[in-house]
Amino acid sequence: MSYSATALLALASQCAPSVAPETVLAIINTESSGEPFALNVNGGRQPAKQSNAADAVATARRYVAAGYSVDLGLGQINSRNMRWLGLTWETVFDPCTNVAALARVLTTNYNAVKPGRDPQTALRVALSMYNTGSQTRGFRNGYVAKVVGNAGIANAGISYAASWPTVAVAEPASDELRELLSLENTTSQAPSIAPRPAPPPKWNVFERAAYDRETQILAEIERSSI
Repeated sequence: MSYSATALLALASQCAPSVAPETVLAIINTESSGEPFALNVNGGRQPAKQSNAADAVATARRYVAAGYSVDLGLGQINSRNMRWLGLTWETVFDPCTNVAALARVLTTNYNAVKPGRDPQTALRVALSMYNTGSQTRGFRNGYVAKVVGNAGIANAGISYAASWPTVAVAEPASDELRELLSLENTTSQAPSIAPRPAPPPKWNVFERAAYDRETQILAEIERSSI
C-alpha cells in the first residue's frame, strides 16, 4: 500500500505543520514512494516488501540485532536516530509519528546551517544532511536534485510544481556549494556555523531541558557526518 500525494499532503499538514507540506511530500516520495512500511537495510540484503507494521518491526529488529542500521517508514528514519527522536518500535511506523520525525530532523538540520546562508541554499544543505549527514554529499549523489524533481509530481490531476514553496525551488548557489566542497575536502571538520547562545540557568527547568535536548540532537548530527 502506498499513499497518494493528496493523502500525504494532508498527513504533512497535520503532523508536520512547521514544514511546507510540499517539501514533506517531495522528501517522502524520494525516500519511500509513499510506502508506510518501507524498509532499507544499509549495507545488507534488502528484505521483501512489508505489508503491515508488525511484520515491518519484526524484520527491522532482526537486521538491527545483526548489526545493521535500517531506514524506516515514510520518511526512512534511520534506526540509530530513533532514541533522540523519541521513537520506539511501537511508534516508528505510525504514519503521523514518522512524518513528525522527518520534520524534526529536517528542521534541526536547517536551523543548524541557516546562519549566513540564504534560505534556498540552507534548505538544500539541510536536505543533503537528511540523506547523508554531510552538508555536501547529498548534492554529489543526486539526492537533493531528486527531492527537487519530486516537487513536480502530479496526482489526481493536481500539479504540485506550482505550489512548491520558493524556498525549495532555487538551485543552490554555485559559489556556496564550491566553498562547501572545498572545506569538506581540505579539513577534517564540517564547515563551522554560528556559535550557540549560552545555556539558560539551571533554575529555568523547561528552557534548560529544551537546550539540553537540542545539544544532544546537534551532537548526534555531528557524529553522523563523520
